[in-house]
Amino acid sequence: MSSLGNCFNHLFHRQKKTEKPTTENRLKETQEDPITDIVQPVPHRPADQPIQLTQLSQPRDLWQAAYDQLDETQRQILSLNKNSIKPGDENNSLRSSIDQVIQTTEAEYKKYHQTADGNFHKASRKIVNAALSFKDIIDAVAALDPTQHAASVWNIVSLGLTMAKSYFESREVLFGSSEYLAEILTYGAFVEKNFYENRNSIRNSHLIEKILIRLYKAILCYTAQIQQMHDASIGRKHEDFCLPKTRTHLLKQISTWAQSEGPFIFWLNGGAGTGKSTIARTVAQSFQEKGLLGATFFFKRGEADRGNSKRFISTITRQLVNGRPELKNEVLRAVEINSEIMTKSLNIQFEKLLYQPLMKLHSDQSPTIIIIIDALDECDGDSDLQLILHLLFKMQDIKSVCLRVFLASRPEFPIRYGFNNHQNHCDLVLHTLPKPMIEHDIRVFLEYKLSKIQHDRSLPLNWPGDEKREKLVQMAVPLFIFAATLCRFIGDIDWLPDSRLTAVLNDEAAAAASEMDRTYIPVLNQLLISKNEGDTRQLLQEFQDIIGVITLLATPLSVITLGQLISVSEDVISNRLNRFHAVLHVPDNLRAPVRILHLSFRDFLVSTETIFRIHEQETHAKIVSHCIRLMKAQLKQNICELQSYGTQQEDIDTEVVEQYSKDQILDCDVLSFLKEHFLHWLEVLALIGGISEAVGLINILKSRVWTQVGSELSDFFYDAERFTRQNSYMAGIAPLQLYRTGLIFAPTKSIIKKIFYGKVKDQLGLETAVEDSWSSNLQTFEGHSMSVLSVAFSPDGRTLATGSHDGTIKLWDTATGVEQRTLTGHASIVPSVAFSPDGCTLASGSDFGTVKLWNTATGVEQRTLTGHSDIVWSVAFSPDGRTLASGSHDGTIKLWDTATGVEQRTLTGHSHWVLSVAFSPDGRTLASGSADSTIKLWDTATGVKQRTLTGHSSIVPSVAFSPDGCTLASGAYDSTVKLWNTATGVEQRTLTGHSRSVMSVAFSPDGCTLMSCSDVGTIKLWNTATGVEQRTLTGHSGSISSVVNHSTTSYSISVADSWVSLRDERVLWLPTYYRCSCCFAIKDTTLALGSADGRVPILRFNFQ
Repeated sequence: MSSLGNCFNHLFHRQKKTEKPTTENRLKETQEDPITDIVQPVPHRPADQPIQLTQLSQPRDLWQAAYDQLDETQRQILSLNKNSIKPGDENNSLRSSIDQVIQTTEAEYKKYHQTADGNFHKASRKIVNAALSFKDIIDAVAALDPTQHAASVWNIVSLGLTMAKSYFESREVLFGSSEYLAEILTYGAFVEKNFYENRNSIRNSHLIEKILIRLYKAILCYTAQIQQMHDASIGRKHEDFCLPKTRTHLLKQISTWAQSEGPFIFWLNGGAGTGKSTIARTVAQSFQEKGLLGATFFFKRGEADRGNSKRFISTITRQLVNGRPELKNEVLRAVEINSEIMTKSLNIQFEKLLYQPLMKLHSDQSPTIIIIIDALDECDGDSDLQLILHLLFKMQDIKSVCLRVFLASRPEFPIRYGFNNHQNHCDLVLHTLPKPMIEHDIRVFLEYKLSKIQHDRSLPLNWPGDEKREKLVQMAVPLFIFAATLCRFIGDIDWLPDSRLTAVLNDEAAAAASEMDRTYIPVLNQLLISKNEGDTRQLLQEFQDIIGVITLLATPLSVITLGQLISVSEDVISNRLNRFHAVLHVPDNLRAPVRILHLSFRDFLVSTETIFRIHEQETHAKIVSHCIRLMKAQLKQNICELQSYGTQQEDIDTEVVEQYSKDQILDCDVLSFLKEHFLHWLEVLALIGGISEAVGLINILKSRVWTQVGSELSDFFYDAERFTRQNSYMAGIAPLQLYRTGLIFAPTKSIIKKIFYGKVKDQLGLETAVEDSWSSNLQTFEGHSMSVLSVAFSPDGRTLATGSHDGTIKLWDTATGVEQRTLTGHASIVPSVAFSPDGCTLASGSDFGTVKLWNTATGVEQRTLTGHSDIVWSVAFSPDGRTLASGSHDGTIKLWDTATGVEQRTLTGHSHWVLSVAFSPDGRTLASGSADSTIKLWDTATGVKQRTLTGHSSIVPSVAFSPDGCTLASGAYDSTVKLWNTATGVEQRTLTGHSRSVMSVAFSPDGCTLMSCSDVGTIKLWNTATGVEQRTLTGHSGSISSVVNHSTTSYSISVADSWVSLRDERVLWLPTYYRCSCCFAIKDTTLALGSADGRVPILRFNFQ
């Protein structure tokens, strides 16, 4: 919805200062309340003389010409919904459409004008003005448009206005789009009328026709989009509201809370099927009518962006801006400062788009603004659930406006945990309400629904009878979903209500089953009534093939798309789905998605012990097979036919990309497919913004497919993961560079390179020396704006923390390389980071002597520890996580209580900086390495120094205990590594071999191997028992001081930022290790890059 206005403006490149054609009767713009202008009758005037067809030299139907240029899908959408026009009735139909627009505008204006701003008033006025102007030339328009496409478009203007009732959060966007559409229709009509009146005197008239056709085509494209959106929105009809006389006490309680000074958050929680979402919709509607509704977000698992938190902040922000236009400038300023704000972490989006703009508002006496969030438990990711709750509670600090939050969810653990950590909220548990109250509401609901069935199906007035109705009530309590499902089942138009009611009441198996089984077994049992063994087998198989796939799909599909996926005809699918209207929303429009009505149906199918159980693993395997078949048929290099290999993802038309569904390309398990389409698959993932998921998907695939180590498939998986890690960041920016940079700079022995390099087109004939095999560099994370000073892995290895010179800490997903969140709070460099043993807390030391503790799940700062007077070079948690040690430039070590932040003791004794600290495995001893060349061991319980280890001749930046605590390793600037006996303090051996300072040491989990790393990137592995060097992993040992830059090429090769360009066209993305060049040289078709790490890559282009 948020893109409607932008989409329409994009289609027509709107010029705001263009003058509109006028007539004598046009309503004039006024600063007064426009309601009187809108409903004021128009003075009579003689109509324009109708255009005679003989005067027009047989005018061409430009609307039809535009319609013919649409694709088949768009034509079908428009033709299915186009009004049938009787011959000779064209003018009346068009007049009727315009009159409907005027009446709808007036009605919507009367309803909303008191709570809307000046833009709403202006839009309403302009729609009426445009419609009246169009009526002045309606006879001419009808003559020029005998196929009545213009009438259909005017109907869409009305549709957009009507949809505002359902999409109340986007009401002004819809009004703005309808306004613009009405004006464009009037512009086009006036231009076309005058063009044909003066056609004989106009030169190049065919160009004007071409322009008008292009305009009309754009209008029809937009019309098809609105119609399709409306068709999809029909699915919301099953989303009921509370009936009158139901939930009265509860709704009154919520209304009282909203208008009082009570708790900040009202949490409505309850189990599956207890009516939470219905109540949330009813509350939203009530608050909207009272002018209290600020924003809504209804989570729904499996519904694209409603199933996660990606669009949560932006959606809430957009709706609040609609209601409080004064927010707009602050939000726009935040976007201008950070154009990639939508790719940032949730807490950064919250801070920049919501919190700070709201904090800057001037306080006023406006009414309370309610934010409604439903089904939070259906948001993917436990950490996001906790973060959302934390951010919501943070909003109570905003005093410029009176905010409240209404939240509905199941009482899942992450949500309960989040509420337990905050106060100022009230809870209401639906399933603990008094049974008589629930019973009463379900009885009223059933009476209403059954009486409607009785009326619609012309049943006897006393149907179904008090006894049967009361039995249904007792069966349903306490689940509203049970009552709603039964009513849809009984009222299915294709069946006799009495027979279905009898089936429900007589289902003994259902009566003895669990609540969820009682809800759904009667519906499913009807599938097999009076079927022989063969038919039963076939129907159950079709149930698995169709309903099973619908149940487990990540995103709902239409009947047409589903048919393509599972290779079943649309007729068969439609026929089978006719039996499931009680549990599925099956739209009449075959292009609209089929949806599960309630998540509990999926829960039931994957857990039931009946014959209807959907076996997840088997069904996912089927989906995998279907996806492979589709991808084999459709995937290809440069699938969007981009003009340049340097085209960046942000510059690609979203309409081109949206035709590819990510959920159809997530899985594959056939080697032949991978060898043919692996790069094509990555390209499409990059195009649709899913490249960050690629590594995870490859690993999922590996887990689902049995592969023998060393087999061709196993080797392919390994190479595919390395290739993807190396190139995912680049592919997210410029997808087609997978075929250039990805393959060109892959190692010589890379399987992906061997398979695809010869198949790829437009490779520039580039030659360069590369490594034979993948290096030890698994992946490069890019995101900090300055150098990285500290890194730490979480205990489970899934998260990497990095502290930077830019003052931020970033958390990264090690499996995908995706930045999870950025922690901001330090005012300067972050030279040390460390995870707690449970991974829930991160400690960071800063330039100003402070240590901060962060919640890793939410990114929220828990507390700041102050006491050091200079840089905190090192932090470390004790094995039990209760104590934190920090070593500082001030020469001291401090021990802190992590639960309270209280300083326990200060350890003094070093004469210079403390650069490293480490706890022994039992937590009783702390080791510290210092710039005074010594290592000290301390008793953590008393703070007493146990001993000083001397032997190094320079700074000791790293110390580490062996897993058994008996040995301590130290690395120093004197290029040595020493092993010490921790019980005696005796030096056991000195390991020599590094040529530069040793910056880091670490033991393997079994203690048999020690790793040491030097400041030039050389890593050595040592046998701890013998001190023998086992292996050296070499980085680069020098720096390039200069390379003569002598450019005499006639091919216009240039290097800038991350790109090599040819004749000003970006042709090759440079990998990170080639990019940071201190200088470069170009000679004819050869490019040399001199980098600070010692590399001098030579790139030679073989141009034809």
